[in-house]
Amino acid sequence: MKRLKFISVVLSALAALLFLPVSPAGAGVNTVCAGSLPTGWVKTDFWDPTRCGNPSRITYNVWNIESYYDQPVGAIMTVCSNQLPAGWVLVNTRWDPTSCGHPSRIIQNMWTIQRLS
Repeated sequence: MKRLKFISVVLSALAALLFLPVSPAGAGVNTVCAGSLPTGWVKTDFWDPTRCGNPSRITYNVWNIESYYDQPVGAIMTVCSNQLPAGWVLVNTRWDPTSCGHPSRIIQNMWTIQRLS
């Protein structure tokens, strides 16, 4: 049963990768071990069982991060919730069970934000 759940989570993560938007050319995107978020960056997703200690169970040990400081005015980003940099506004919220904490209950774990200044 645990193996089935693990396989289900992995397949969901892989499916999500197929539908992620492509970052604009020159955008700063990086994958780092979870910890402190560098200034000028926001989390866009996390968890990878093959990095940062190779955990044997689901542990949110990796963050996918993207820079916001170099985005032009008018740029739109989809980020994990509760991250609203200065000069950006919240445009939309949504629930995505395959991203940003992989919540099992419906919560607005994804935010669409737009740079105003």
